[in-house]
Amino acid sequence: ALARVEVNTITYNAAVSACEKGGQWGKALVLLADMALARVQLDAISYIAAISACEYGSSWQNSLALFSIMSGQFPEPSGTSLGSVINACRTVSAWVLACNLLSKELNRWRTLDRFQATLPSEAASHALWKAGLTILFQYHGVLAVFKAAGVTTDSIIERVRDKFALSGGPDVTCVSRLDVPTSGVLVMALGTQKSTSANYVLAQFAGRLAMKTYHCLCSGTALGSLGSKAVR
Repeated sequence: ALARVEVNTITYNAAVSACEKGGQWGKALVLLADMALARVQLDAISYIAAISACEYGSSWQNSLALFSIMSGQFPEPSGTSLGSVINACRTVSAWVLACNLLSKELNRWRTLDRFQATLPSEAASHALWKAGLTILFQYHGVLAVFKAAGVTTDSIIERVRDKFALSGGPDVTCVSRLDVPTSGVLVMALGTQKSTSANYVLAQFAGRLAMKTYHCLCSGTALGSLGSKAVR
């Protein structure tokens, strides 16, 4: 006989996440309503999973409504969930709404974040240079370094953290990854995962507002002219 599943926040959240992966945003909303009727505690994970389900279902109105409720109950910055709402708006070309929402949340998060990230000190930047890390761009809350091919994103992040920790620099949060064989620009946020700067950048990447361009360099004998197809 099958064991009876205990009804609690964890099991409901698992079911909502399954709806997200299956693209069943309508069923995800039904589960949220069932949680309220059964007096099961909804947490931030419940809302985030439902917002993601609405994102993939292009139901931007519902994702926006859920995000508004979640922000009222859980005011801490959540760049990933905000990015889901922005992406849902983006799919229906609601650009003004998406940009206004991002600006509104940034201002709200700033009132909650007492330790807003600043630029790395000259000593911290010099420590990265001595460690062989090339800084491509830095601004308030954002740092971009060069990642060589064959190097993992996590190793770069850890090297930056270690050097900043020794030289009085800020903590950093990974907001974008590059595959091991890929070289290019690795963007990170200056601040912890709960900081305004990290969530602001995360929201833009999750909302598909950040554009990425990949170039593939090939060598060897050409297989054919541009647009040609193989003949079997």
